[in-house]
Amino acid sequence: MRIYISADMEGIAGISKWDETIKGKQDYEMYREQMTLEVAAACEGAIEAGATYILVKDAHEDGKNLIHSMLPRNVKVISGWSNHPYGMVEGLDETFDAVIFIGYHCGAGSNGSTLAHTLYPERICNIKINGEDADEFLIHAYACQMIGVPVVAVSGDGELMRHVRAFDEQIKTIALQEGFGGAMVSIHPDLALERIKRGVKKSLEEKVPHEFKEIEYFDMTVEFKNHADAYKYSFYPGAEQIGEYSVHYGSQNYMDLLTFMLFLA
Repeated sequence: MRIYISADMEGIAGISKWDETIKGKQDYEMYREQMTLEVAAACEGAIEAGATYILVKDAHEDGKNLIHSMLPRNVKVISGWSNHPYGMVEGLDETFDAVIFIGYHCGAGSNGSTLAHTLYPERICNIKINGEDADEFLIHAYACQMIGVPVVAVSGDGELMRHVRAFDEQIKTIALQEGFGGAMVSIHPDLALERIKRGVKKSLEEKVPHEFKEIEYFDMTVEFKNHADAYKYSFYPGAEQIGEYSVHYGSQNYMDLLTFMLFLA
């Protein structure tokens, strides 16, 4: 069984402010270690469920956060960014049996996390796909579905878990913390590891069928923080500025949307 894991940082247990997620800032090393431990717990759960190959994408900031030596020895890690349109699931292909998201967070405009954002918080206010707020989970879950590989488990904040269940109630959700106002309430970091390991193992052992949504057309709107960015990105082939801060882009092929988002970086 071949398993792919995409790991972000803002949704790991205990995270509550940006400095904890930025290399060189206060407490980054402590939360980098917790991120690694949560990925390791997911790997251990997958191995106990029968995984023979695990590929992990370090999908936070510069893609060089995970401490590889703390992961099981048979686990491979993609560090850095290749600039492939798959983004946070780059390296994924049709040979994998399942995808797991670790440390994910709710999207821009949500009040479920003090670190809520979508892709580039300094530039983007919100992204909608077919009228729905598109967090990083949704963006990359559609990418997984595009190539026929199911997402089976996701960990992160409670608000995102509710969005995940609305997308596919068969996905195993592992809530580690909950945001309210400018604060987060989190479970104990050791308990987070236990729940991730157990949840991932169960999601793979149960082999629940996941129905892929049939979507004929993908309609995307990106709302920028700066009107100059909306003007700039309206010149991408097929894009159209529809407001002072907003750009529209649509296609029947989801890969086109992923490619457009790649050039927003």
